[in-house]
Amino acid sequence: MAPNAHRALFISAAGFNVLAGLPLVAAMGTAAGLMGLPLNPTAVLFIHITAGVVLVFGGVYWMIARDPVRYRPYIPLGIVLKVLVIVVVSGHWLAGHISWPLPALAAGDAIYAVLFWRYYRGTAISIPTVQPM
Repeated sequence: MAPNAHRALFISAAGFNVLAGLPLVAAMGTAAGLMGLPLNPTAVLFIHITAGVVLVFGGVYWMIARDPVRYRPYIPLGIVLKVLVIVVVSGHWLAGHISWPLPALAAGDAIYAVLFWRYYRGTAISIPTVQPM
């Protein structure tokens, strides 16, 4: 990976999360309608929680972009969460519970999960081993 390429990767991931989460907070009715999500009080509760987590991780990706060594432990967590989104959304789509817009958005999570994994593996920190005497 080119020097500082991690910055573009994680800044774009932060932007993706903000673009995915902010509409669900600022204009939930419109955003939910565009994604075909029905709203009731329980759905609103869980959409707010989900949007909050998405936005917080946008901040985490921004922190990784600024200091990838210090915030490296967050990268696997980001991968796990992105894969979780893919699995849950795909499962609901395959079961016919939701229409295509949300899985289309989750495709971005699939791309970022792969890119995060490649970055994480490509920048593995070598741990010195102690040789027995």
